[in-house]
Amino acid sequence: SDSPLDSTVFTPAAFAEQVEDVRKGLGLNNFYLLGHSWGGLLAELYAEKYQHYIKGLILSNVPGASFSPKEKLKVVSDSLTDLLLAITKALPVFKQYSSAVMDSIINDETLADTVFSHRLLNQFNHLVDSIQYRKSFYYRDDEEPEPLKRNVRHVRLNSKNKYLAKFQNNYDETADYKSALLSLTVNTLLLGSAHDYMYPAGYYDMKRAMTKAKVRVYICPNGSHFAMWDDTESYFMGLIKFLTDVAHGKFKP
Repeated sequence: SDSPLDSTVFTPAAFAEQVEDVRKGLGLNNFYLLGHSWGGLLAELYAEKYQHYIKGLILSNVPGASFSPKEKLKVVSDSLTDLLLAITKALPVFKQYSSAVMDSIINDETLADTVFSHRLLNQFNHLVDSIQYRKSFYYRDDEEPEPLKRNVRHVRLNSKNKYLAKFQNNYDETADYKSALLSLTVNTLLLGSAHDYMYPAGYYDMKRAMTKAKVRVYICPNGSHFAMWDDTESYFMGLIKFLTDVAHGKFKP
C-alpha cells in the first residue's frame, strides 16, 4: 500500500514473495487465493511457486485472457483496448497533431517539449477513460463505489513514483505469466464478465490450455471489469459456489 523508493521492490517476483510473507504472517497452509485484474497475474506467479499451500485459486477479470487457438502460449492482443486507443486518437481535438506525435503519446514516449508532452498525455488518458467508461467496459453503474474511487486515487498518487510508474507500464513484459498459468495443478476458477474488455471467450481458451489443473469458467452476465460491484449477485454466486464445491470435495470443471 505504500510507495517505497526502492527499484528492487517493483518486480513481479518481489510482489509474489510479499504475498508469501503475508501467508507466513497469517499462518495459512491451506487457503484460497483470489487475484483480480493484474492481481490475477500476480496470483498466477505466486501459485506457480507456492501452489502446495493453495486450496483453490480464483483468477478474476485477468488481463491477457485470450489464447491463440493455434499457439496456446501466445497471447492475443487486447483488441478492445486497441479499439479504445484508435477511437480516442481519431477524435477531432487531436486532428491538429501528426500521427507520429499521437503514436508517441500512446506509447508513453516523452516528446522534446516535455511540458507539452505531459499535457497532451493527460488529455489523451482522460478521454480514453471517458470513452471506456461510456462503453461500459470498466464499470457499468452510474456511481462508482467509494472503495473503487479510493483505489484509483491511490494508484494515481503512487504513480508519481518513477519506479512504480515504470513497473505499471511494463508489467506484462517482466514475467512469464503464461508459463506460470500453464504450470498450475490447483483447482481454479476463471471468473470473468460479459461486458469486460477482457473477452469472455478468452477464459475458455485459458481453460483448454490449462491441461494440468481442474478449471471452471464462470462469466457474470451483467458485469464489466469490476463485476463484484456492478454485478454483485452473480459475481458472488459464482465465487461462493466454487468455494463450497472445493471445500466439500465436489468441485468439477
